[in-house]
Amino acid sequence: MPRQNLTPETTPLDVVRAVRRLGQNIMRARIRRGLRQADLAKKTGLALGTLQRIEAGNPTTAISAYFAALWALGLEREFENLGAPDKDEVGKTLELARQPKRVRTSGGLDADF
Repeated sequence: MPRQNLTPETTPLDVVRAVRRLGQNIMRARIRRGLRQADLAKKTGLALGTLQRIEAGNPTTAISAYFAALWALGLEREFENLGAPDKDEVGKTLELARQPKRVRTSGGLDADF
């Protein structure tokens, strides 16, 4: 299967909406802290254009750039919740369904203590 890059046109709508919300949240956090875009760009080491794309919610901007902006705003604790196994209800249900119903022993009991 050939490699296919996502574009704004091929990105699932739910993903586009989530990334836009994230960009808006980053912009709001920046404004609350009284930072200009140039200030946040400098603090993160990102180009100003990249930060502008982040705040616009561009889905093709690297996730590491979004994380750098969150880190610079002191919001890095949010990273830990992304894809956390304990919050993956579907995955936990599937894992539980695959577990064997019974455990078979390989032979007699071993009396060697």
